[in-house]
This record gives sequence, structure tokens and C-alpha cells, in this order.
Amino acid sequence: MSQSIQSLVRRYHDQQLTNEELKQLDKLLRTDADAREIFMHETNLIAAIEDIACEQNLGPSVDRGVYSQPAPASGASTRHANRWIMATGWLVAIVAASLLIASFTSPIAKTQSETIATVIGVNGPLQWTGNGGQVRSDLSVGMQLPGGTIDGVSPESWFSLQFDDGSVVVTSGNSMLAFSDLGQKILHLKAGRLSADVTPQPDGSPMLIHTRSAILEIVGTSFDIDTDLAATALNVTEGKVRVKRRSDGKLVDVPAQHQVIAAADQDLSVSQIPKVAHHWQSRLQDGPRRTHGRWLPGTSDEDPMLGCLPHVTEKNKTIYTASFRVTVPDAAPVMTNRRTIINVKGRLDRATALYVGMTLKTTEGDFAGRFQVVLPIRESQPDAPLNHSLEIENFTLDPSLAAMKDNFPSSASELIVESIWCHTLYQQAGLAITSVELKERSE
Repeated sequence: MSQSIQSLVRRYHDQQLTNEELKQLDKLLRTDADAREIFMHETNLIAAIEDIACEQNLGPSVDRGVYSQPAPASGASTRHANRWIMATGWLVAIVAASLLIASFTSPIAKTQSETIATVIGVNGPLQWTGNGGQVRSDLSVGMQLPGGTIDGVSPESWFSLQFDDGSVVVTSGNSMLAFSDLGQKILHLKAGRLSADVTPQPDGSPMLIHTRSAILEIVGTSFDIDTDLAATALNVTEGKVRVKRRSDGKLVDVPAQHQVIAAADQDLSVSQIPKVAHHWQSRLQDGPRRTHGRWLPGTSDEDPMLGCLPHVTEKNKTIYTASFRVTVPDAAPVMTNRRTIINVKGRLDRATALYVGMTLKTTEGDFAGRFQVVLPIRESQPDAPLNHSLEIENFTLDPSLAAMKDNFPSSASELIVESIWCHTLYQQAGLAITSVELKERSE
């Protein structure tokens, strides 16, 4: 069992799990305490080896806010030095990972007894993995946490955390964030989206955010991050963020109202955040990029489609959902207004209610809620395709956010669209989307 869970965890972190393997991992974590402990150990081991081995081999490094460049070697000494650096790098990584794991299991470890942050917003299916492999899916506002890892397991997931110094971080959608504070806040954003409002940090101890492609140093600022396996996109609203690209150690400073994409295959160039757009259309013919669902390629008779994937809510109800990322790092933000309409095309094989919604944020990058339209049950008509044109004024706040409605705008207008999603409840109804378009109606 130990080898099985280790293999699943490693494939999970590399985003290589099949749907069946993901279900298997979820079942193990829900039912087996030993599996949860192995999951925690493997997660921290992977993070430690990735980060420390990278620090040993990339040249310029970020260490509590201090950047340093090791002296170059030459000739035969270069080969010996490189072998020594690699060998000692992995040795240090393994030792550090062991110490890190020990810190989660030792009864006298600081993180075992001290909380560092408070949950101030939560919605949708989430899972927190904490000390000693403890796993919880019943997160609630006011809960205090001593560090750990937060997994958002659906496009509708959202989580807001306030550190003891007032700094706030928010994750949304399918995301994975590990966080700690032992005198310096260190976050690992393995995947997904994060926005933050960071209070001024102590001299020499900036907040550090690690992604697969970059390390970000934050002294005090507002920003949002979008990351995947290959790239990290950063938009800075206020202040300044220093970015180090992992592939070559190159550094750039990103000022307010500017953005950068850190990826090995493109220039690390800073540019102004573009103006907003009011039109967007899905492009499933280009493949499944920036979607959540089961992508089905087109045929000579059918267009490509995005089918639904199931996920289980905290109340053990199953939702079948498909979603599209709308605002993306390399394009202008897409904003609604009073003339916005959403066109949705596809198919629905069984009679059931259809939910169409948007996840929104403010122009400052703050989460602005999820707004939705519920289309009534219709009889299944296989020969009649799904085709709806939805007015912006008909979108209302998702009822699951009703307890926090005073924190969100009263309408879905004049907000940035992060994603558009469609789902059915509790049963597979054959929902598949062929096209989604956001545009302005003619006056």
C-alpha cells in the first residue's frame, strides 16, 4: 500500500492522474489514516527536493530576501564542482526534507501547536492537509490553521486566508497551496490561481511564493498569480514584486499596473496590464487548454465538445461540471457591463435543470463572487441542440454565498470574468458544451 500511495501522490503532483486514479487517491485519503500520513510526507518531500535542489543549481537564489551568485569554476575544477554541487544538493535536499517531515511529527514543533492564520472565506469543495497528515474537508470561517496545504478540488472552489499580520491570500478554482510562517511567510502554489493583499513584511524576511517556474518575493503589495506546469503569470496592482525565473535564475522587478509571464520558452519581459475587453469566445477546436472537463475532439459531423466531470461536494452530493477560463494571462481582462450576454451551445441528453454561471473578480483582483442563472428542467430532445442566450441582469449570486452577500457586489455587471461554468446536479445528464461566447448585445 505504501508504494501505491507514494506513486499516486507523485503522479498527482505532476498532474498525471487519470480520473480513476484520482478517485482511488480520494478514497484512500478519506478512509486510511496511514495513507494520509504518507500523502503529507510525500508532499513535503517533493516540495523540499524541488526547491532546494533548484536553489543549488540555478545560480541566483532567493533566500530571505537576499540574492547571491556563486563564483564560477573553470576547466577540470568545473566538472568536479558541478558533480560536488549536484551530489551535495541532493544530500542537502534529502536531509532538509527529513527535517521538514520531522517538524510535522515532532510534538514540540512550533507548527504543531501555534496557529498562523485564520480562514475568512470558504466555498465549494476544499481539503486541508495539516500536521501529521491530518486531513479536513469541513473548513469554516473563523477556523485557525497552523499551516499546511489547501486543495481546491473543483472550478467552484474558493478559499480566503488571513495571516496574523493582516496579509490576505485567496485561491480559487482547481488549485493547490501550501503555506507556512516560521518568522517568514513561505507559500508554494503548485497549481491554480492566487490573489493577495500583503501588508509590509519585516526587513530581510519578505513573503516568498514558490511556483514550478518562478519564485516571487513580496515585501508588501497587491497582486494576482496564475500558474500551471509550464508558466507563472503575475499581475501587480499595487507595490512591486520581484520575480526569479527558475529555468535560468533571471530576475525582474514588476511595478504596479504591470505584468510578467515567467516561462522557460519565452522572454521574461515586463509589460503594462492591457485594457479590458468586452468580448470572448471559447475555442475548443484548438484543444482542451484552459478548460476543466472531458474534451472530445470533433468529427466530420460534430464540433469538438467539452463534457462534464463529476466532483463530490462537502455534503456528499455529486455535481457534473464543465468550465472555461475566460480572463487569461496573455490577453486583456474580460469585463461585463449592462449589455453583456452569454451564449451557451451544446447538448443535454436528459431532462434536468441546467446551471450556467460566472466566477468574477474586481478590477483590483479581489474575488467578487459567483453569479449564476438556473435554467428550468426541459424534456430531453436529442435532435434539438442546447442553445441559450442569457442576459447579464438575470445572473444572481450563488445561494451558497448568501451568508457573505454583504462582501460581494449586488450585480454581475462591471466585473472581471475569471471563468464561465455549466453544471447539472446529482445525476449524469449527458451535458456537453460546444461553444460559449461573451459579448455585448446591440442597443
